[in-house]
Amino acid sequence: MKRLWLIFGLIMLTFSAFAAPAVWADGPSEARVGRAEMRFMQGMIDHHQMALDMANDCLAKAVTESVRTMCQSVIDEQSAEIATMQSWLQAWYSVDYLPMSMMDMMGMMGTMGTMGSDRMPGGMMMDNMPGMDHSMMGNMMVDPPMMMGMMAGLSQLEGVEYEIAWLESMIDHHDDAINMSERLLRRLGESGHTELRELAQNIIDAQTTEIESMEQLIAELSA
Repeated sequence: MKRLWLIFGLIMLTFSAFAAPAVWADGPSEARVGRAEMRFMQGMIDHHQMALDMANDCLAKAVTESVRTMCQSVIDEQSAEIATMQSWLQAWYSVDYLPMSMMDMMGMMGTMGTMGSDRMPGGMMMDNMPGMDHSMMGNMMVDPPMMMGMMAGLSQLEGVEYEIAWLESMIDHHDDAINMSERLLRRLGESGHTELRELAQNIIDAQTTEIESMEQLIAELSA
């Protein structure tokens, strides 16, 4: 009888040893969670910086007060979120992260201009870059934000036409942020930092509401 219980105990112990790793495999590893969080925060900081650049351009050119109010709201909310994510990157992962603004990119393009139209930073010749030609470089110099894919063409618009185009671009931009946040929540599940999951959900909620407000503004400006 004692031998029977001993055999039973060994069987249960063996089963437990195999079962525990199986449960852990159902969720992401701690290292993978960390990488997902860092990718999201760094990517969202860059994404928010693009929104700040767009919003500052809006404040300089918009003529309708309700649009200007929307632009300032974007600046206030996303500046605060950038600072929060930067502090988390430092506290959680010892990472200092600064986004590159469009003004910085314009400075880089200006540096390229002083090197000569055919020369890139570091001495690379433009002719050696597959797919790059003089017309593309010229467009970047005239309208550098086109590199970001959101403000392309806005520099040629004014007044209400500019405002409508800006709102449409910001709606697309918000939609990208919502998709990024939803993807993070799916990947993390219940793992990772609760604060970051809450921020991702706040981005989804706030920017969904802002998209609705922007659509209403477009309707009013188009009337």
